[in-house]
Amino acid sequence: MRVLIVLFLAAATYASVISDVRSKLSAGDLSSAEAVAEEYHRTTEFSSEYAAAVSWLARGALNLGRREQALLHLEETKRLIALLLKTKNVDDDNFLQTAVGASIEVEAQLLAASGQRDQAVALLESQLPRWKTWWIQGRIQKNLNLLTLEGQRAPELDASYRGKPVLLFLWAHWCGDCKAEAPVIARLKKQYEPRGLIVVAPTRRYGDVPKIEKPTAEQEDQEIERVWNSTYAELGGTPHPISDAMMLRYGVTSTPTLVLIDRKGFVRMYRPTRLTETELARRIEGLLQTP
Repeated sequence: MRVLIVLFLAAATYASVISDVRSKLSAGDLSSAEAVAEEYHRTTEFSSEYAAAVSWLARGALNLGRREQALLHLEETKRLIALLLKTKNVDDDNFLQTAVGASIEVEAQLLAASGQRDQAVALLESQLPRWKTWWIQGRIQKNLNLLTLEGQRAPELDASYRGKPVLLFLWAHWCGDCKAEAPVIARLKKQYEPRGLIVVAPTRRYGDVPKIEKPTAEQEDQEIERVWNSTYAELGGTPHPISDAMMLRYGVTSTPTLVLIDRKGFVRMYRPTRLTETELARRIEGLLQTP
């Protein structure tokens, strides 16, 4: 019984450490976030969970404009990753995946922020073939896209959409932000479809179906359709293909991801986040006015 209690308390400690670190960072309180991670490390043995927490500190410091601290947390994250990879397989450890992906992201963003965009792109391109885990590849691709995709030909675009302005609404069936964005997309679709805008909503399988531990592809496809028909009914007959390749090429580790493509097939906007209806409408207006 005592062993079970200890294990329960350890699990509860971890369950709160990442969320506590993220909560403090969201409030702009880097010092408290660092204190949370430090206390966790003091009371818990070396782990991939701690590496993930430190990687959040690196991201948080960078987002808050604290580049020196971001660099310190990045170097610590990389040191921890090197130690963990001696005994762990990154494919089997979600926390290690988080740490690896974040370390590459922060390093590239630090380079770009210091005016070394080409070096940032080179780093991301060199890391992309190294990792085979979807989430790490997707994270790297997202950051590459942020630096390079706008102005380039849209990848993985069906030939039937050529010559038409396209809004890609890349979503996940479990995603709350996607559900919140759906009414916005539906209203804009209704407003701009008569002027030629095509809306396409690609997604992928995530191995996630309620009450089924290891769903088959068929079971998840059924769940995707159930969610689409119930939650996204306002989007009517919008195509919503299931495509791992498309979701990976657009770096969809943040959902929803929104992409605008002009009539010539070039990407004019790439945003791995929600947008307000006003902002997205402004972007679509600009797209439709482009020959």
